[in-house]
Amino acid sequence: MKKNKYLPFYVFVGLMCLGTLSQKLIGHRGIGNLLPEEPSTWSEIIKNLPWSIPVCIIFTFIIIRIITEIMTMAEKSLEKTRKRKEKKVYSVPNTHECRICGYYVNDFPWGEDGRSPSFQICSSCGVQFGKEDDTLESIKEYRAGWISKGGKWFAKNETPEDWDIETQMKNIPNEFK
Repeated sequence: MKKNKYLPFYVFVGLMCLGTLSQKLIGHRGIGNLLPEEPSTWSEIIKNLPWSIPVCIIFTFIIIRIITEIMTMAEKSLEKTRKRKEKKVYSVPNTHECRICGYYVNDFPWGEDGRSPSFQICSSCGVQFGKEDDTLESIKEYRAGWISKGGKWFAKNETPEDWDIETQMKNIPNEFK
């Protein structure tokens, strides 16, 4: 997009020149030159243009700005997706522990190979495996949020009687601390 940085300006100037030429050569509704005398300044030329020309210029400028913004947003989104894929962190194969809280999950949260998330939800912290724990950054962010809310058990009816958050968090795999 940086190559076409001045495209809206070029289109704007081009349409202004087109409007001026149409006024000079063709005139309003094709009747010929409607200007009583030769204009000497841009402000006189612009003042004498038919109203449709400035309106077209304004709409063209607005449309080009909208397209530019959409393309910029699409590029940013694509860049975020690329960065996210590059930063993806995989588990050690055959790991049953949650990356966020260290809770032992019967199924493998990230599959037996450590690369295939189950997308299930951890009973302890409420993280969805593969969605909110796919980068080291997101793991630490989710964990900090969970602890700041008191580190409460997500599935309240499944809370073990002798549950201790400190003991459980010691089970977090070293790669994700």
